[in-house]
Amino acid sequence: MRITGAVSLAAAFGLFVPRAPAAGAHMGAEERSLPMEIVGTQIVVPVKIDGKGPFRFVLDTGAGRTALDRDLARELALPVTGRVRVGDPANPEAIAADEVRIDRFELAGAVFRNLTAASWEHAALDSESRTRGVLGMEIFSDRLLVLDYPGRRLIFRPGELPAADGRGVVPFRRSEGGTLVVPLTIGKVELEADLDSGSPEGVALPKKWAGRLALDGELARIGRGRTAAGEFEIYGATSAETLRIGSVEIPRPRLTFNDYLPVANIGYRLLRHFVVTLDQKNRRVRFETKGSEPIAL
Repeated sequence: MRITGAVSLAAAFGLFVPRAPAAGAHMGAEERSLPMEIVGTQIVVPVKIDGKGPFRFVLDTGAGRTALDRDLARELALPVTGRVRVGDPANPEAIAADEVRIDRFELAGAVFRNLTAASWEHAALDSESRTRGVLGMEIFSDRLLVLDYPGRRLIFRPGELPAADGRGVVPFRRSEGGTLVVPLTIGKVELEADLDSGSPEGVALPKKWAGRLALDGELARIGRGRTAAGEFEIYGATSAETLRIGSVEIPRPRLTFNDYLPVANIGYRLLRHFVVTLDQKNRRVRFETKGSEPIAL
């Protein structure tokens, strides 16, 4: 799911695309690594499509499948194989999109064959990074994906994480739209949130959940958000309690709330402190910190 710049009053939540089948890959047992370019709060990577490019795509853990702008699909003459509905978690079928076939998709020297992507006008939803598409999680379905935010590296390789223990390695479930849903707690309240690298937020929650949490003060309006399918107000407040995700504890985190999206998500302001390792095959995720400095959110 894509989110950009909530506090600046120009937030954009929303890329909810039904999960696509995994693409066939030709990368052997090699590890692939590339610099993690951060534009604003977005991870931007160079990709090639059917031998052309590179094109700038946003890597989004909140996207169940890859998507590209319709003008790029037409420029590359990608064959349309069907239609699909896309949107956001509040309105997942708001937009009619084309399904297009990509014969050869390249990232960091790895080649993925027979990829199906969604395509519609302004699918990238972000002018700041000048991107032309969104790289979804189906690309990495059978390998580890490492987002090393402190080291600014993106790594993917064969392998798996150890069994989930609820601390060092956390289990996740997959939503109907293909998002990766992880457990967290705030005080004694147990919650679930989409793991969403496309969001600039730390922890964003439905506004109706505010009454379940101990907050230090009233909610205050801090901006507006927009998704692929709608716009809404964004509110902020500081928790009076401690946020826990895996083995990490963050006292008195700053939280945001909205009255549009029905799900919570954790985004860039929190994820930037971690090396995040995703094991989709076994539905496990690990959050590691570098150094001993406490995390402030």
